[in-house]
Amino acid sequence: MIRRNYILSLHDLIQIILTKYSNEKKKKIAGNKLASLLRNGLHNIVSEDLLGEDHQTQGSAGQGQWSIVPWIGIFDKNISTTAQKGFDIVYLFSPDMQKVYLSLNQGWTLYKENFGNEAFKKIQTVSYYWQNNLKTRSSRMNDTPIDLQSNIFKTSNLPKGYELGNIFSICYEKNKLPDNEIMVQALRD
Repeated sequence: MIRRNYILSLHDLIQIILTKYSNEKKKKIAGNKLASLLRNGLHNIVSEDLLGEDHQTQGSAGQGQWSIVPWIGIFDKNISTTAQKGFDIVYLFSPDMQKVYLSLNQGWTLYKENFGNEAFKKIQTVSYYWQNNLKTRSSRMNDTPIDLQSNIFKTSNLPKGYELGNIFSICYEKNKLPDNEIMVQALRD
């Protein structure tokens, strides 16, 4: 087994993003170290046995401008390799950087492009279906709605799409992050 040199722990990565993102948004995104850290996803953060060959990871701080809801995702290559369609496990950071959600979520862009005005209703219907029918899940996760402050950001439908696409999640508060082992185990679950 190849051993990776871990730069940060999962806990440290999440804490850095929650702490620094708001200030970094005031700077240019091009060449920004925090934006690069987000884009790198969980590479060099979690063990290879967690990601494995069937999974890939990446994140987004935005394209050309800073994202309202930055994210880091893990994609099962057999389902999807993009956050735009399919299902993924994703860390969604609230716009105020007070919370991050570990979420089993859906690709919002697919719904938006295919269903237009019905997109919110369709993605929510699929979320409800899986909340009621998915038998294998961690007891740590729940189907409580996530709050990405979509009521504040009327110029973007991404926060609301992510909120409605949530199937199950765990909410971590900035000042109450659990230790790294607990966070890694939750991700593994």
